[in-house]
Amino acid sequence: MGLWSWKTQHNSHAQRKFIELIFDRTGKYANWDPPSEIQIGSYGRIDKDTGNLNVEGNIYSDNFKQFLIEAGINPESDEHHAKDCPDESEFKTWSKNVKCVDMNADAQAGVPGIAAASIKGSWEIKKGTTGAVLLMNNPRMRHITPDVLGKLASIKLLQSMHLVTKVFYCPAFSLYLSDTSGEKISMALLASAPVVEPVGSLEAKASFKWWSSTQTGLARHGCKKEHVFTPLYELLHVRQPRNRRSSPSPERTGEQLWTVPPVPWAPLGEDGTEVPIYINDGTDSSEPEDE
Repeated sequence: MGLWSWKTQHNSHAQRKFIELIFDRTGKYANWDPPSEIQIGSYGRIDKDTGNLNVEGNIYSDNFKQFLIEAGINPESDEHHAKDCPDESEFKTWSKNVKCVDMNADAQAGVPGIAAASIKGSWEIKKGTTGAVLLMNNPRMRHITPDVLGKLASIKLLQSMHLVTKVFYCPAFSLYLSDTSGEKISMALLASAPVVEPVGSLEAKASFKWWSSTQTGLARHGCKKEHVFTPLYELLHVRQPRNRRSSPSPERTGEQLWTVPPVPWAPLGEDGTEVPIYINDGTDSSEPEDE
């Protein structure tokens, strides 16, 4: 049997596998194509076949203003506008079966600038399993406030949709999806010499580039000077009321009216294909026949 890889496994879904692994760890959805912006306030549904968000509208569009008014939100004010959180220095996450290990300084000695890298690390993936790693440098989270979410929950249109409530923006990202070979990888964001800006600007900015030791699996990287990449976002949908005769639960408000929707596909195997689910029809061939 030949060696397995994502490139030879044509019926697999690497994108969905990466999304599933990151979701299991963070409760948020990964964007397989971070240069394509995921916009805050977008609503729609996750495509079962690709894992992409199929956007059907946005709460900040002109077409949505009447819905805002009916929910008690003044669209001419800034009360419903998304808020930016302070920048973080870095964001690292990795899936189960992936272990963060010490970076071998001797092995990386020939990589210029790695000692001063702004974000770096080494990971080991358990052999026979698939692992995912997501790195963001200097991420900034944009989010819809809980008070606004409480009002948006009353809009009937949104009650059948998923809403993008948080988006992580960053100037540099790296994502990696392993195969099952048990690879040990290292990644780092290296700074090059400062680049002089055009005439009229006194500021010189360093440019960055990603370095990695990956030999197998799939890897994607991006570097810019501005926060233009959106590798990770949060989706929520309105909680559905439960018909119970027992005592009612405490009244929910704000963000509590929303919950995280699970990925819309059956659990995936290590190669990204859906694991068959067998349903017991109630018969048992092991039972003796009546005499």
